[in-house]
Amino acid sequence: MRRRRLLQLLPLRPRLLCAPPALRSPALASVPDAARFYRVSSSNDSAKGRRSSNNKSLSQLVLALRTFHSLERHFAVPFSFVVPRSHHWPKELHQLPLGVKVHRFMQSLSKGSASALETKKQGAEQMQELRDMGFPLHSWQEYQFQEVCLPALRTYQEQYGDLFVPQKFIVPEEDDDDAELWPRATRGYKLGLAVAKLRKQVQQQRQREQQLKDKKKQSTTSSSAALPPLPKNQVDALNELGFVWRVRDTKWYQFFLPGLRKYKELQGNADVPLAFTIPKHEEDPRWPKVLEGYMLGRHVYMVRSGKYATQARDSREELDELGFSFRLVDKVWSESIFPALEVFSAQYGHCDVWQDFVVPSEEPWPKDSWGLKLGDTVKNIRRGAYDSQVQAARMELNALGFVWNARHRVEKTVRSVVIPALTTYRRLHGNDALVTTDFVVPDRDPNWPVLTRGFRLGQWITRVRSGQVALSSKLRAELDKVGFVWRSNDQRWNEVLLPAFRAYAELHGGTCASMSTKFSVPPEAPYPRAAWGVNLGGALWHIRNGDSYVNCEDKQRELRTLGILADDAVA
Repeated sequence: MRRRRLLQLLPLRPRLLCAPPALRSPALASVPDAARFYRVSSSNDSAKGRRSSNNKSLSQLVLALRTFHSLERHFAVPFSFVVPRSHHWPKELHQLPLGVKVHRFMQSLSKGSASALETKKQGAEQMQELRDMGFPLHSWQEYQFQEVCLPALRTYQEQYGDLFVPQKFIVPEEDDDDAELWPRATRGYKLGLAVAKLRKQVQQQRQREQQLKDKKKQSTTSSSAALPPLPKNQVDALNELGFVWRVRDTKWYQFFLPGLRKYKELQGNADVPLAFTIPKHEEDPRWPKVLEGYMLGRHVYMVRSGKYATQARDSREELDELGFSFRLVDKVWSESIFPALEVFSAQYGHCDVWQDFVVPSEEPWPKDSWGLKLGDTVKNIRRGAYDSQVQAARMELNALGFVWNARHRVEKTVRSVVIPALTTYRRLHGNDALVTTDFVVPDRDPNWPVLTRGFRLGQWITRVRSGQVALSSKLRAELDKVGFVWRSNDQRWNEVLLPAFRAYAELHGGTCASMSTKFSVPPEAPYPRAAWGVNLGGALWHIRNGDSYVNCEDKQRELRTLGILADDAVA
């Protein structure tokens, strides 16, 4: 553990030094004088320590980059890269988080703080070493683009035949079977996220240019989320590669319209079934190879649901000529969506469809629903899609247990899952048992109600305690009735720590002052059974360090009485 150089907590003494208000750090300025007591090292010692640490850190970085380059022949250190315990690396660098170090160094360089190192002889020499080895001190973004991003895009195009990179796509790591197909500098690169960022940079740049033309005073792009413009040479390089700036436009003109034309030619209509996917060219030579695997049925459904609205409007004349109908909503609802919701409710005992749920292509699901992204459909229903159909079927949807909004979901979760799960947990483990954070209701245990099985009860309770789940006063009262513990610290204090501290004091002259920070409660009386094995000394250390249980006056009084805190240690 790194030792904090500026502030060191002293053992409790009758008289302690406290830094004057004018010299305190901002973090301590708001703390009352009596709240904490520190010894403050001299500013000269601190400054020397920081300079020494900075020089050592830079020397370490230079050595690590030289070694990395000699092994990899590039400087594009992945952010997650940690120096391995290998004979190829100097021992003093083992386990160094080099990716993080390089990232922070380049951040400080861009802010100008790293350039201050060059005013000192040693720092200047080390910076010159980086230049001499070819490290791109002042062209890091360009280097990353040329050595990582562009080669990764070229390889993706070679491997997949297009540049429609999924946002979750990551270049294979070293250990993956197909890693050898990718340049070394690209392995592990989050290409999907990088592509999304490139598109956003150009989109924001176009917005800014349009706003200047329109002479708008206020930008519609939030300054906090604004990205720097993409350099022209990078835009040109991407255009030359055939980079897809507007995915929907490209998919519409390269896949959707050609696919719909061919379907009409072969089938005589444009009523494409939802599950229809264009077959491979080898299986049906009538279909062009470039279209094989395209999910035409799903995209027809998306167009009818309101997506591709701009493209559909621009191509309206051709769509009309093909006989494409936008008014199949009633048919889609009655033959595909609602039957799928009925089966979902029957299969799972509720109708709170998770967002990534896709209807399986098997019985008992309706054939017209196979491949339907039911989770996305439900999300769109909550936003107003299929409004007339939904209003007409509202009673039937309620009978299925359809969840209309977030508040409704919380109510159903509490009443149908959480309360039955808590009741069962206490029946099986005792009324005083605490639900651990990692507890998940068993999937196949008949002791548990069906709707609770597989539910992450511990995680849900943690989210409620941290304020991530908003509960109405009515729901809180219902949880109170089944013994919900809102603050686990209070229960741990009352049932474990305080009785254990009292037992220790009883055995040691009425005080815990002599307790070692390594003391663990032995499994014997007079210690309470709930405290057996607890690292009580560690809890004492955290309390004296001000980390826990010192913000409550009642607890402070108990702690002072037991000799854990001095009378003047906490105000």
